[in-house]
Amino acid sequence: MPPVVLGAVALGGAAVAAGGLASAFAAGGLIGFAASFGASMLLSAASQALMGTPSVSMRPRTVSVREPVMPRDMVYGRVRKGGAIVFLHEAGPSNNYLHLVIVLATHRIKSIGAVYFDGEMAVDAAGTALGRWAGKVEIETRLGHPDQTAFADLSEAVSEHWTSAHRLDGCAAIHLRLKYDADAFPGGIPSISVDMLGKDDILDPRTGVRGYSENAALCVADYMVDPVFGLGAGIGLEDGIETESLVEAANICAEAVPLAAGGSEPRYACNGVVTLDQTPQTIIEAMLTAMAGRCIWQGGAWRLHAGAYRAADVTLGADDLREGGIVLTTRQSRATSFNGVRGQFISPENDWQPDDFPAYASPAYIAEDGGTPVWRDISLPFTISPSAAQRIARIELERARRQQVVKWSGKLSAWKAATGDTVTVDYTRWGFAGKPFEVQSSRLDLSAVGEGVMLVPELILRETSPLVYDWDVSEEQIYAAAPRTTLPSAFRTVAPGTPEISEELYITRDGGGAKVLITATWAPAPSSFAASYQIEARRDGGDWIDYGRQVSTTLQIRDASPGQWELRVKAVSALGVSSEWRSRSAEILGLTAPPVALEDVTLQTAGGLAILKWARAADPDVRVAGNIVIRHSPEASPTWANSYSMDRVAGSEAIAVVPLKPGAYLLRAEDSGGRLGPVSTISTKGTQALAFAPVASLQADGTFPGAKTDLVVEGATLRLATAVDGSGVPYVPQTEGLYAFGAGLDFGAVRRIRLRSEIRLAVLALLDEIDARLEPIDAWADFDGTDGAETDVVVEIRETDDDPSSAPVWSAWGRVDNHEIEARAVQARAWLRTADAACTPVVSRLRLHADEVA
Repeated sequence: MPPVVLGAVALGGAAVAAGGLASAFAAGGLIGFAASFGASMLLSAASQALMGTPSVSMRPRTVSVREPVMPRDMVYGRVRKGGAIVFLHEAGPSNNYLHLVIVLATHRIKSIGAVYFDGEMAVDAAGTALGRWAGKVEIETRLGHPDQTAFADLSEAVSEHWTSAHRLDGCAAIHLRLKYDADAFPGGIPSISVDMLGKDDILDPRTGVRGYSENAALCVADYMVDPVFGLGAGIGLEDGIETESLVEAANICAEAVPLAAGGSEPRYACNGVVTLDQTPQTIIEAMLTAMAGRCIWQGGAWRLHAGAYRAADVTLGADDLREGGIVLTTRQSRATSFNGVRGQFISPENDWQPDDFPAYASPAYIAEDGGTPVWRDISLPFTISPSAAQRIARIELERARRQQVVKWSGKLSAWKAATGDTVTVDYTRWGFAGKPFEVQSSRLDLSAVGEGVMLVPELILRETSPLVYDWDVSEEQIYAAAPRTTLPSAFRTVAPGTPEISEELYITRDGGGAKVLITATWAPAPSSFAASYQIEARRDGGDWIDYGRQVSTTLQIRDASPGQWELRVKAVSALGVSSEWRSRSAEILGLTAPPVALEDVTLQTAGGLAILKWARAADPDVRVAGNIVIRHSPEASPTWANSYSMDRVAGSEAIAVVPLKPGAYLLRAEDSGGRLGPVSTISTKGTQALAFAPVASLQADGTFPGAKTDLVVEGATLRLATAVDGSGVPYVPQTEGLYAFGAGLDFGAVRRIRLRSEIRLAVLALLDEIDARLEPIDAWADFDGTDGAETDVVVEIRETDDDPSSAPVWSAWGRVDNHEIEARAVQARAWLRTADAACTPVVSRLRLHADEVA
């Protein structure tokens, strides 16, 4: 029941003698009740109940808390709020899941939207986890229907704690399943808040339909109707809310008001949270601020008035006034006067925190007050529109600046003016002719008449005007959310730069040979929060290998195997929050990479020798267990394919001495795996200080008549014999063949002779189609199959000091390139070799020349 039930008393003053009434009061000990008999209870938000800053109503509500006892919340309109954590339990194979149940409201609501962790959207309105919470959060929602079921996923996961009977009947709630992740939840359980649309069963008497509404008048009435937490005042019922006044207030609230930015909005809307540990009067007064309204108890009913001018239908004049029963106050005290209104509202643009709306001040009123601004601070806990807040502030100022107050002690005829009504006053003495006043309060007073008493009305009137509620869109100031320091979020770590990957070889101290060193470097994260870096790597798509955390921005991986490597790095803050990964892939060749070209190659000649020098090989796997391969070509355009071998020295060497021959020397580094580097070439005329004259020559080219082993003559060339496999693919079955010159050289006597071999060599690729190559393309030395082919021709001789036609004693066979001997006779032969069964050397010139000093 309402706190004051006076309207139910039938006033029959004309039929009751004054003395009898006074006697009745005296007999009942109720003389003090006369002061309030017939009084009207007035709850006025905009004029007297704004009460500075009601801290309870304006406190931020975007935090979910866990307390043993929590007051219930009623939610009206659009809000973002936390709730009461009523269930918290760890589960999962290693307790890596945390289940939370948060009750948001203790009634049915329209919808639950996005979920925020520490003020950042973690789950969107569709229920999808975002950002670092993707895959870490699952949500179930219940809207508070009386027949709703329990959280299905929660019941399945922890059936021993949460069963199908735990339906949270009539409570709007969410169930969150959080998967532990140090990056997603570095500080433990976050502060959780939710976007939601509130109460969904508000009755609209204009349509008779229940549903969601932001209409301020309907929201206030809904709270007042609540039989448990409100006043139990039914709409249209005895001791309830007068339907006519509620409909009028609801229509005023629904009026469209144009906005400076375009479009329109309802004149008054209610969006906020009612905490039910407050008294009904405190709650109603706070909700009334949303419509600059008043709630009045009179005549046995509650009347709701929204902030709008109501035309007068009652006129008071001298005939309604008792003798000497009028007192006029022309101005209010300076202590209660002000010329500007400022305050706070709930700002969605400021993360639903209290924020200052654009203050409203009147230059005219400031001038009236001597040019000194005097502010009144108000709080609007149920207003989320800055333009609506400005309109309410203007109403408050204009009401306050109408300062004339009349105390009207009238006759019973003045009782027709009800509290909250607008009346016009005609009082010629003071120049009042149809002047509008608003009835601030009304009461029946006991007045002594002779030996008895009588009931007379006493009214408090305050001047008003339609201008109080006028609003022009040009008066609206554009609201900008309160500026906030844009400090970087401690829960968002900026990623470092993408790693750069390089490789090199190194020699181990323990004699393990050449190893591969991978070096990754990255730019530091542009954030002071980054405390360390987490590095992981994998090869050929395998498992990630964790290389730990470090402060440095460089990582070295030693003894790495060749392959496709992928490295990724992320920054980790002091709180343990990780950034996104930054990754890069690179093919690490390592020991499979061919050596680099030899540099600074020089040639010097002395006594028929060529002294070759070069800078020491740069590749460790050449210097250790590698070689330097030297070949010679007489061609004008020398290539590896038309050259033949001269020497092979250790890769650690930087000098070689070979026979001097005209043409070009070709040098290549060969690593420990047999891979050859680029060719370095140096040419020479082969001239010597001593002059030589030809003595004799052996010539095999032309028809190559000598004995041949595993060799064939085709045209005017000599080459290795070939065969065809079962698939019709040609190949070289024997990788070397021997040619013996048909005759030797007999000098007639022992003579000092210089022998020179002359060779012209080419390479023939038997498999000149890519599909015909037997080995994978990565194993090809050269794409066309010839330049990298390892073919060779080696001329050997044996000598004797005896007559070759008798029974001579021959020396062992030895290689000859440019050789000086002392002998009577020589015999010669040539080896043709290949290291590739798909290639054969093709010899077009094969000769041995004998010279002596001229």
